Amino acid sequence: MIDVLVCASGADEVQLVSTIAQRLASHARVLRRCVDLTELLALTRAELGDVLLLDVDVEGLSREVVHEIRRGGTGVIAITSPASRTDPATLGITLEAHGGIEPEALYELLMQAGLEAEDPDQATWTQDPDGEAPSAPMMTVWGPGGAPGRSFVAAHLAHELSLLRGESILIDADTYGPCLTQLFGVLDEVPGLVAACRASDKGALTPEVLLHHSPLVSDDLHLLSGIGVPSRYIEVYDNALEGVFAKAREASNVVVADVAGPLESESGSSDYGTQERNGATRTALAAASHVLAVVAADPISVTRFVREAPQVAELTQSPITVVVNKLDSSVTLASIERTLRSRLDFDACLALPLDAATVSRARWDGVLLAESAPKSKLRQSLTRLAAHLHHNLFR
Repeated sequence: MIDVLVCASGADEVQLVSTIAQRLASHARVLRRCVDLTELLALTRAELGDVLLLDVDVEGLSREVVHEIRRGGTGVIAITSPASRTDPATLGITLEAHGGIEPEALYELLMQAGLEAEDPDQATWTQDPDGEAPSAPMMTVWGPGGAPGRSFVAAHLAHELSLLRGESILIDADTYGPCLTQLFGVLDEVPGLVAACRASDKGALTPEVLLHHSPLVSDDLHLLSGIGVPSRYIEVYDNALEGVFAKAREASNVVVADVAGPLESESGSSDYGTQERNGATRTALAAASHVLAVVAADPISVTRFVREAPQVAELTQSPITVVVNKLDSSVTLASIERTLRSRLDFDACLALPLDAATVSRARWDGVLLAESAPKSKLRQSLTRLAAHLHHNLFR
């Protein structure tokens, strides 16, 4: 017996409930007709209901709400009509029914949605209503705690890649200490990532909307600024962020995401309206087509990297390139690479030289090395790094 929840109103709801009661009574039953999302979420959290018939125009409905319903073990079928204002695909719903559906077809939909209830992690999520997978590569830049220079590398790498590949988007997804606006000298800082995630959650994010929230900081480089105040991480839902990454890959030739170091999945954050602070990092690593792991050339950073590297490997199935930053004459790249390879399998290990004075001047001026020190060894190394990624990974 399939237990059905209904959250809808109007003629379509009446017809569907009647069909279940009169024609499918031996296979399904309407467990509850919910008046709003609050009642519905209370029921799904209590794991009541196998399948939900949901009006796509219910007030307050978003991708995150649908994700929360599925996470509670309830499959979702959208109730649509010619008057519907919302496309189910923008909410991540692929199954649709209308009031005039035949009983056999409705039963088949209920059975199909029931499979989602049995294994919600395998539910089909639609990021692009047209069904086209994002084509642009996405590089997630990660590094352990302790300031290995991750954001500096992400910003300059994104700029160098934009010179090679054209229009690019740099996303500040650091939920602890976003700082990319400072590196580019952006004075009018707005929480662009929050605005983009809000649009994604409502199913309203398009490549054009994303670019609107991502102003140009150089000829071909857009910057989607971070959350501003660190406490706003709770507004960056994992599912909404996945939508942001997907639209960024549609809107550009390459995407670079800068993420915080902590990787642990926090317990006790499974209720709707809550969000793990580390969720953005984990989501970005899972979404990446390539991962750039940054470690400073000092024993503390290397030790932290070695401890956390296995988690990185668990979170991504994509190629990993290691960048050893701030390398000086006290240690060789080869010795650091041997240590790192003992705990992590990666494609290549490249180095950036220590040049504290050049980096400090660029930061104080809010400019990139391409402007403040275009012929410096550090800038030349960054150019070679971008060329390596361009020729060997982004093919």
